[in-house]
Amino acid sequence: MKIVREEPILKTRIFTVADVHLEKKNGEPVTHAVIRFVKTISVLPVTKNGTLILERQFRSPVGGWIIEAPAGKIDPGESPEATMRRELEEEIGHRVVAAHEVFEGWVSCGYTDEYMYYFIATVEPLPENERTHFPDHDEEIETIEITLEEALAMIERREIADAKTIALILAHAREQKR
Repeated sequence: MKIVREEPILKTRIFTVADVHLEKKNGEPVTHAVIRFVKTISVLPVTKNGTLILERQFRSPVGGWIIEAPAGKIDPGESPEATMRRELEEEIGHRVVAAHEVFEGWVSCGYTDEYMYYFIATVEPLPENERTHFPDHDEEIETIEITLEEALAMIERREIADAKTIALILAHAREQKR
């Protein structure tokens, strides 16, 4: 297949929906609807004593509360690492002591071009008087602090059902076995 042309059909403040017109090898035309999105990050915050800090956040697309790792959009000119540091301060009020990228990739390439960088970070609370970033006005976030074992059990019980969060917890569990 090859892309013939693309036409935006809906632009929102966050993403664009486009019809991507393709041509198959036999010349047959095909159209796919695609969501165009910015690059993003997700980070698993780990305290110095080894507990994980996750968020409980209302997500309107699924109509309910989700337990997930902090995540966010990379702003123009911002590096994935800078975004990770900003999001940790905004969403959970912590700063990074040490961090590493564990992997990166397409979030769901069947319908979107969203590309995410995944980090694990050792964090510590940021004193309130040093904090400059806070949750966005449309976010309502509660934090929960749990052990890795509790997180793995929550995945098994389907209490953690967010794919990025599951991937980060499993990556962290693998690292802990080394």
